[in-house]
Amino acid sequence: MQKKVIMASLGLGVPLLLISCLLLLIIFIASSDDDNDCAVTTETSSNVVTSADMNKNAKTIYQFLRTNKDVKATPQAAAGILGVWQFESQLNPSVKNTGGSGATGLAQWMSNRYDNLMSFAAKNNKKWNSLDAQLNFMVYEMAHSYQGAKHIFKETSAHQAAYDWLMEYEGMRNNPEQWFLEKGPSGQPGRYPLADHWLAKLGDTDPGTSDGLATASDDTTGSSCDATSENDGDILKTAKGWLGYFYYVQTHPSSDLGKDLKNPNKSGGTDCSGFVWLVLNKAGYKVPANMGWFTGTMASDATGPHHYLKAIDKNEAKAGDIVIVNQGEGSGNNGHTAILTEDWHGNQTRIIESGGTGKSINIAQFGTAFSSLLSGETTFARAIKAK
Repeated sequence: MQKKVIMASLGLGVPLLLISCLLLLIIFIASSDDDNDCAVTTETSSNVVTSADMNKNAKTIYQFLRTNKDVKATPQAAAGILGVWQFESQLNPSVKNTGGSGATGLAQWMSNRYDNLMSFAAKNNKKWNSLDAQLNFMVYEMAHSYQGAKHIFKETSAHQAAYDWLMEYEGMRNNPEQWFLEKGPSGQPGRYPLADHWLAKLGDTDPGTSDGLATASDDTTGSSCDATSENDGDILKTAKGWLGYFYYVQTHPSSDLGKDLKNPNKSGGTDCSGFVWLVLNKAGYKVPANMGWFTGTMASDATGPHHYLKAIDKNEAKAGDIVIVNQGEGSGNNGHTAILTEDWHGNQTRIIESGGTGKSINIAQFGTAFSSLLSGETTFARAIKAK
């Protein structure tokens, strides 16, 4: 009987001893991981990136973008790029799209750009699937084929940086079905929320998201037209909320917008003047009934009776103001209109539009979007707030 008692004690003691050892091992591993949190691994051993891998890679990418002498990105720009790349590749430099495109790495390079990445890595004695190779390849591309996208590094809005990076570096302007700015195809966070996450985690508060940037001009004070000086808040917020939505059609209003034009069906269609009308209508500004204007009548109203718009000098044009260009009467393809996303500074000024350079609501440079109409008559206008 004594022997059974001893065996019973051992039977209870051995599992307890094993459990204790396992707990100690787990604590040791966890503490080791914490100690090595700053020792960032720049390569992953598989195409599946763990949360820890992603955080480590994000820190490396962020620091590179902020400190590299040829980049020196703002916190907002670095976060915007991170948001785009996380959605593309989970920040895994080894990942490959096996669904047919062969897109590879952080930015999902493919075709000639994939070949160029491989050649760059080999020439510089770097492993193609390292962050070192891919980040420096990005710098190489920005110094050659993508010089026009360098302005993104100076962006002061994480959302704007993400959008511009997606359009200008990733080349997705004509693929709105793949933008996923707010949400992914399965409802997961889109590029904007991911950019916000990295800005909060790694960067500073984004001054570019404030709705209170002043756009007042002295000559509108006390105007009988009551033209607003706060356009960049409500107008731009409304306009940017529709990025990637609405297909282009020259119909006023298109029946598929629905009956409630303050909350239109975003899968519906509109043209440039219709988009401006929808934005002003939702934001609380004066507009003609039933989308009853086009670029010709918009310009006439701005320079004449001021029912809905008031013409301003180009030197006063601010974010949230409207630009209209007409050749002749401006009907059909002879006119175009858009909303400024920043203070006017010539053809490089960014605008938000329907039509122009994209299949849906998009942001582009004025000189590109209005290129076929630059010989026409340009009118800058400020919206009039509804009473």
